Amino acid sequence: MMNRKMNKMNLFSIINDQFESQCSQSELEGARVIVTPDEINQIIEIAHIPLPDMLHSFFKEGVIYSLVIKGTSIIIAFCYVQDLINVKDNYPYFKEDIHEGLIFATDLGDDIYYYGNGREGMGLYVVEAGAGNYYEEAIKFANTFEDFFVDGKGIETLKKNFNV
Repeated sequence: MMNRKMNKMNLFSIINDQFESQCSQSELEGARVIVTPDEINQIIEIAHIPLPDMLHSFFKEGVIYSLVIKGTSIIIAFCYVQDLINVKDNYPYFKEDIHEGLIFATDLGDDIYYYGNGREGMGLYVVEAGAGNYYEEAIKFANTFEDFFVDGKGIETLKKNFNV
């Protein structure tokens, strides 16, 4: 059901009201990028896992979202597809620690968000970008994209982690 919703609506039509955009709708539309099927296939190959429907829909939508959790300084800035394809250039040791996973966003600072198989199983994690070990030091904050972005599960974990 989520896949159908995402194909017909943009992210802001379904996300939890605890999130707000850092950009206006016109800025978002201006930042839209075309993502080719070949690029999606490259990302799947890098991730070594199937992409969740919601993440796949973000890529197909082509909008580079930058979200803030209301009342906090917690930023979730989605990565450009080319940055994901060039993960070895941007985060050279990430794939050594997280074989089954994909960085999907940053906080525009020291932390990265990834979806993958971590210490607590498959889910969404946050970890310092320069971590000594992305697997050992990551904190799981949600099981699925829908749990986090639609239902708001995991927001409190992030607030606690960021001492907000």
